[in-house]
Amino acid sequence: MFVLNSVLLGVGLAMDAVAVSMAEGMQEPNMKPKRSLMLSGTFGFFQFIMPVLGFALVGTVFGFAKVLMKYVSAISTILLLYLSIKMFYSAYLKFRNKETEELQGNLMFQAIGTSVDALSLGFTFSHYSLGRVFLASFIIGIVTFFLCQTGIFIGKKFGTLFSGEADLLGGVILLLVIFLF
Repeated sequence: MFVLNSVLLGVGLAMDAVAVSMAEGMQEPNMKPKRSLMLSGTFGFFQFIMPVLGFALVGTVFGFAKVLMKYVSAISTILLLYLSIKMFYSAYLKFRNKETEELQGNLMFQAIGTSVDALSLGFTFSHYSLGRVFLASFIIGIVTFFLCQTGIFIGKKFGTLFSGEADLLGGVILLLVIFLF
């Protein structure tokens, strides 16, 4: 039951990262496997490390963690909104036939923004042993990795179909994640 719960938590927590992965795949339909693995690996790593960090914060600085929990949703929303705006801006620049620089957003920034919920999950792990925290977090990270790979694959397919509007579509997907979840 513990493993199944961890897998289900991984699926739930990975959805923001999957949406960003899909948007990245749309923006870059010819993404190389190395970049795809880097994206998924980074998202998976942050989904792994954030619950561990949350667990450590509860164990050491409970008051700080309690205050931080109030703002987890707002922080995550702001970061995803920022990424969405960047995608709309990139779409605008492409529409205006201007060269875009690296507007996809910093990978670390994206990974932190999509894993803030995992940090708050770590706060609830206070009754787990350290071994169980690492195992649950590892499962969550692995699930995120594979779901992000799937998201990139789907995004690349849509990016090829909607090559001109991929940035715009990616921005819309992130806005839907913000407002629906």
